[in-house]
Amino acid sequence: MRRKMVWLGVPWMIWLFVAANCRTTMTLCLLLAILFLLGAFRLFQIVSTKQACFIAVSSILSVLYISCFTKIIYEPAIKMDQHITTFSGEVVSVTSYDNDMASYQVNGIFSDGTFAKILVYTNNNGADYGDQMQVAGMFTKIDSDYLWDSSKYYHAKGIFLETQPDAYVSHVHTDGRPVMRVFQKYREQISRRICALAGTDAGGMVSAMLLGTKDTISDELDEMLMQQGISHVISVSGLHLVIILFLLKFVFDKLYLHCWIQFVLFAVVIFCYAMMVCTPISIIRAGIMYLLMTSGRLFFRRADTFNSLCIAGVAITLCNPYCILDPSFLLSFTGTFGIGVFAPFMVRKLKKVKFPFVILVQFIEMCCVSVCTFPILILYFREISVISPLSNILLVPICSVMLALSLVIFLTGGIGWIAKPICFLLKLLYDAMYLLATGMRSIIPGTFPTGWELLPVITFLLVLFIVYQFLMKRTPRFIAIAISISLLIINFGQFIWRTGEKEYFVVTALGMKHEMVILIHHANYTDCIDLTGHPKNPEYVKAYVYENGISV
Repeated sequence: MRRKMVWLGVPWMIWLFVAANCRTTMTLCLLLAILFLLGAFRLFQIVSTKQACFIAVSSILSVLYISCFTKIIYEPAIKMDQHITTFSGEVVSVTSYDNDMASYQVNGIFSDGTFAKILVYTNNNGADYGDQMQVAGMFTKIDSDYLWDSSKYYHAKGIFLETQPDAYVSHVHTDGRPVMRVFQKYREQISRRICALAGTDAGGMVSAMLLGTKDTISDELDEMLMQQGISHVISVSGLHLVIILFLLKFVFDKLYLHCWIQFVLFAVVIFCYAMMVCTPISIIRAGIMYLLMTSGRLFFRRADTFNSLCIAGVAITLCNPYCILDPSFLLSFTGTFGIGVFAPFMVRKLKKVKFPFVILVQFIEMCCVSVCTFPILILYFREISVISPLSNILLVPICSVMLALSLVIFLTGGIGWIAKPICFLLKLLYDAMYLLATGMRSIIPGTFPTGWELLPVITFLLVLFIVYQFLMKRTPRFIAIAISISLLIINFGQFIWRTGEKEYFVVTALGMKHEMVILIHHANYTDCIDLTGHPKNPEYVKAYVYENGISV
């Protein structure tokens, strides 16, 4: 049986996602139903006996694993919700803000012996990686609001509790985590160097691409990249790591280094870069996959993208099954599946002969990526870019060149005679990218609102329809037809929803306590009543407008 890890990994992650989002009773009922359905598939020879066994065992083990993790790790920590107590531990992550505030992720123990990892948001007291921090006050579980699903974000990091603003916080400087401190100081140094030489806009974008410093990105640029569907270029992801490793491989091959030496050097580079950018899940996923793909020739095995992707997914979720709730993990997984598995399957019979045909194939590949990430975008985001395939073809190559040039600055320590001409080129490339992106945005308004409540349900049913077509037909033509029908249904339903919404008089209250905005919407008119004047109120309005496709 080919691709054994696929038949283990895919059910594992699907059932982790189901169990993390549903109650235990519903999860068990769904699991029982799927096992009966799996038996029917085996009876009609849609799957083999081995495949059915792999799927069944993986599904059961994933539900048991997340249940045990919840019982042993999550529930003891969440019992401290609304408790006034003390906590002491080691600072494992530091994020500073412009308003003299900072958030610290602290791994330690409560006074009753309960181990946990908590989030401390307080005044910037100068605490660094490895310092010992003591906290006294009330601890509460992390809740989400309308603007940001912070609960799922921090659950994926293994953080379930946060301190209240009035908590007492103190720390003691230590010499812990010296490697992490060196990496972070170098990161800040290179970021400041690039921003100073390339300008606030170009330097901020390059710094975000290379080092993950999202605070250097302006809100205007962030919004434009989101509407273009290429916001992944400013989030440190597998794309960035692959570009870096590709450049290094080119150098290693020119030096005629042995494959084992290259493998070790790649592992060191991946580890150092992951530590430099604070170990995002997408980098860990890409690093594991790259090492698996590289190790194929070392052990005389053929590397397989789908197998490597599933191994990486299982390895990451074994450390923390709640990683499956993180949108960056899901987008990284589905995007890699789209470009590495689904796109080659869809274009395998197309022959790349002439240049225009190559562009068409690339466009189809980008469409495949957009189709694979579409369900995740519906679940986690307020709007979706419908021109992302075209934007990825036209804009991402420019961003990739910018990333490659900034890597030279990173590796040379920002030496002036090297950094200055490169930063000049970076500014020119940024201007060209920005001009092209704004021109495309003005010509092609390409956003798809996700406010329709039935949209996730309909999308889920259509995904099942496409998967069923694949199991029955297994040809690109029928898959393309199924996808086209699904997109037509979604767009038609979206049109009916938006048309029907114009007939209603809608009054919406956004925010809570100190943040409160009233929106009154009817036909093509929207009135906003700011009740509190809180700085976050415009963000609530912007989020609501995007989610419901309202033009203002």
